[in-house]
Amino acid sequence: MADIRIEHVYECDQEVFWREIFFSEEYNRRLFRDALEFPSFNVVSQTETDAELRRTVEVTPKLGDMPGALKKLIGDNLGYRDDGVFDKRTKKFRTRITPNKLADKTTIEGTMWTEPLGERRCKRVFECRVESRVFGVGGLLEKRVIDDLQTSYSKAAQFTNAYVKEKGL
Repeated sequence: MADIRIEHVYECDQEVFWREIFFSEEYNRRLFRDALEFPSFNVVSQTETDAELRRTVEVTPKLGDMPGALKKLIGDNLGYRDDGVFDKRTKKFRTRITPNKLADKTTIEGTMWTEPLGERRCKRVFECRVESRVFGVGGLLEKRVIDDLQTSYSKAAQFTNAYVKEKGL
């Protein structure tokens, strides 16, 4: 099992982050397709009540070089389903990511939130637990997921701050 905590500072306040960025159709389209170069990002469902917003997305990430053992095990066309719930009161987004391969042997769960850093700035924090129960390569798979998360979140932070500036948010 591997845990990770990823933090980035954004040049917008918390309300803008959640309202104008994280759940924005335009932002997500540009982030996933243009900045991260993912072959697909599709919102499957999104429902909202007074208390929460639920969103399910299906994603096909861009895959880089992969160790031979993982490539043989996973193959091509790796994707995942992200089922998330945003609690409007606590301003926390809890997510469960289910890969389309080895789903019964892999658990990826995380929580994202923001913390204020003065006027028009906030820190986005993402804590995630990755567990792979695949004999012989579980640790390798966990490390790969963690590395990919770090890379994607770093690129997303750069893109997000550029997007905030471009949109005047």
